[in-house]
Amino acid sequence: MEANGKQESPAIEIQNPFMAAPSVKKVLTLIGIYIAVVGAIIQSSTLSILLPVAVAEIGGLEYYSLAGTLSGIVSVAVMPLWGYLGAKNPAIKRPLFTLSLLIGAAVLFARALAPTMMALVIPSALYGFVSAGIFVLGYSIIRDMYDARKAGTYLGMCGTMMAIGMLAGPLLGGFIMDVSSWRWVCHLIWPILLIGGLMVFFGVKASKEEAASMASTSGNFDMPGAIAVVVFLATLITGLSLGTRLVPFGSTGSNALFVIAAVALVALILIIRKKQGDAIIPAPALKNRNTLSFGIANFFCMFSNMAVFFFLPMYVITVMQLSATEAGLTITLYSVLGLFLSPIFGRMIGKAGNARGVLSFGCIMRIVVAAALLFFVAPDGNIFVIYVIMLIAGCYNSVQSSSFSAGPQIQLPANIRVQGNSIIQVGQNLGGAIGTAVYTVILGVFGVVEGMPIALAVSIVTAACALVFALRLKKLDSEKD
Repeated sequence: MEANGKQESPAIEIQNPFMAAPSVKKVLTLIGIYIAVVGAIIQSSTLSILLPVAVAEIGGLEYYSLAGTLSGIVSVAVMPLWGYLGAKNPAIKRPLFTLSLLIGAAVLFARALAPTMMALVIPSALYGFVSAGIFVLGYSIIRDMYDARKAGTYLGMCGTMMAIGMLAGPLLGGFIMDVSSWRWVCHLIWPILLIGGLMVFFGVKASKEEAASMASTSGNFDMPGAIAVVVFLATLITGLSLGTRLVPFGSTGSNALFVIAAVALVALILIIRKKQGDAIIPAPALKNRNTLSFGIANFFCMFSNMAVFFFLPMYVITVMQLSATEAGLTITLYSVLGLFLSPIFGRMIGKAGNARGVLSFGCIMRIVVAAALLFFVAPDGNIFVIYVIMLIAGCYNSVQSSSFSAGPQIQLPANIRVQGNSIIQVGQNLGGAIGTAVYTVILGVFGVVEGMPIALAVSIVTAACALVFALRLKKLDSEKD
């Protein structure tokens, strides 16, 4: 028995060298991922305040929405690529994570120096690498290092890190913009991404040979599929974002963009049917009930979220005529509850082995909050009432961060976990990018005052759609596949 035990121990280390790594290296990696999450959320949570302030200084209102949507195009293409590479060679997740954060740091440094809005928008497209690095590779790295229960707790802590980012970002960023410049906000964030990336690089590592038993045996990366995805998103989002100003809806240019988007979408569907498991969006992963349910729910959650997260601070600045600090406080309060609720929700998901209950609760809260804002948001509204509503909204914010970080790592079969998670995170970026573009159209056509209630109504509908798919989630051990 003792001899057998000695023979089995090395085999376990070979099967998962990350779980057998020294605790110090695990902690270094974990802290690096957490720091990267904080930096990324500070960036995203200050963007809706930074852009109106930047437009006031350097102009370029017509390109406003592109600064927040182009990165979604890149991330939707890079996420499956990172998922594919990470599945084929788990040892490469660490350097790819670091590369993603280095690119993000360079983008923010370039953004801080931008003399025009186009100079700010163009490098921002590459910021999509950060989302791919954190949400596809970072979450997967945590799952590689720990068992399901511990991973659920540590992944739930990512929600706490998001809450910290949203607490610090809008309030601190708004204050810096009021007393100094929006450029210094960028200079605040890029070193955070750099530090997080380097910590992970010097953390848990394994050779390709050591992690070979964890590697996927899928075929080559689907380059035609990746091209189809990029063309579809680029033309669709560009058409929606510029349709009210530079390329008016109904014009030849606008129609051409939407026709190209439709052709690219058809091509993508045909590629998936032909390549099946080797497609950029693998058919076997799509056939998994939890992958599909998580992915679509994530899409609708983010679509719903952007009405509040991206446009409420702009409404406070441009319509209610309040300061950037006061606008930032709407997002800061939105993150307070996440400081302690996210790890609790993550632990609940890990213990139950199912995110259905937690995610359903979050979707219901999302509907309630959007309805409350629909009733109370007005040009002469009381900002303190909005603050209270946004504080309550922290419930669904912490649900979203914990459900889509912990849930997929626990509810997807090991053989499709990395690529399945990449599809789920693609849903998030699609929802954010397309949602922002759609809400931009609404506000562009109806104006900020009349358009905000319409945007909130759309937010309620999309949150209800997310609830439908949240209810379809099942425990992994009850799945046939």
